[in-house]
Amino acid sequence: MASVSGQQQFRYTQPPSKVLHLRNLPWECTEEELIKLGKPFGKVVNTKCNVGSNRNQAFIEFTDLNQAIAMISYYASSSEPAQVRGKTVYLQYSNRQEIVHKKIAADVAGNVLLVTIEGEDARLVSIDVLHLVFSAFGFVHKITTFEKT
Repeated sequence: MASVSGQQQFRYTQPPSKVLHLRNLPWECTEEELIKLGKPFGKVVNTKCNVGSNRNQAFIEFTDLNQAIAMISYYASSSEPAQVRGKTVYLQYSNRQEIVHKKIAADVAGNVLLVTIEGEDARLVSIDVLHLVFSAFGFVHKITTFEKT
């Protein structure tokens, strides 16, 4: 097994997966760099960059398992290691079968509209006026008001 800088370049502890785990990436590695690294082996359908405590790890997902196996096999038998920006990248199969991005509240379309009314006349805007204005665009479930200090 090849060893670079005292680290193993490959770990074979995971069964093959179409998702590969990459370590020792340059800090703030981009999605484009990951796609470029994987492109010779097949179509990269998903990536997840800058993971891990040092933000130097990532995942790339191919359309099928054989493409991921081809990438691992190539670098396992090559005298040249996988590299991004001149840094040796360590590859292994992921324990994931697909990359799932967790959605945060800002990514999910919702039905809450937050409105800020500023100025001296803001206190003159009543709940009835708000209801009249916004009901023209659809059903108004609830109106809550509060003052910011």
